Amino acid sequence: MAVYQDVARILEQDIRENLVSGDYLPSEAELARRFSINRHTLRRAVDQLVDAGMLLRQQGKGTLVVEHALEYNIGARARFSEALEAMGHNPVSEVIGRRVLVADERFARASGMPAGTPILQVDTLRSVKGKPVNLISHYLRREAFPGLETDYRGGSLHAHIEQHHGIKLVRQQALISTTLPGTRDAELLQYPRHMPVLVVKSNNVRTGTDEVLEYSLSRGRADCFEFRVQPGITDLPDGELTP
Repeated sequence: MAVYQDVARILEQDIRENLVSGDYLPSEAELARRFSINRHTLRRAVDQLVDAGMLLRQQGKGTLVVEHALEYNIGARARFSEALEAMGHNPVSEVIGRRVLVADERFARASGMPAGTPILQVDTLRSVKGKPVNLISHYLRREAFPGLETDYRGGSLHAHIEQHHGIKLVRQQALISTTLPGTRDAELLQYPRHMPVLVVKSNNVRTGTDEVLEYSLSRGRADCFEFRVQPGITDLPDGELTP
């Protein structure tokens, strides 16, 4: 890897972990001293992040950090909170609703759970640095997780399930799309209704089996996320999954 690429990678990590939109980078002289490189090499590193849309040069003012997306890996592991923590963020997960329902034929086709299955729906709102970024509706096979509807109060749901129920869930398949948010989703996400949200619909199975124990519907602010699709997800369903 070229020196400027290595510097760009470190700067990107610094920006994601320590800076917010509206902050300015240290001066070129300070950064060149920090990395023990000349200014030409430093400018190539900064150019890479400018081209990526993370930075904006302002004549006479410096290099501005602009709104940057959170990178979320779409892989077999289906832990949203864990993925953000790995990037240096400390997401807060709040339970905003729960109810019990029974899977009908339409839901059965989407989720892979048989019609008539009792379902526990848990809705969570995730925030990063006080900013709401993601809503997830979890549809769980109720008999697989006795007591979950009262015991789970926030944080990583999958970590809670693994710790208290001894079950590891992995993503079997996912469908990524966009849609305009409804009134309630827009209010919770503090997001304009005319701007699309990124939707991820996932079928999550018990590790080592094809038994679907959870169907999740995630709605994320499109101005906050970039999705990276990992090689573990190769086949997506032909039709849209709608609960």
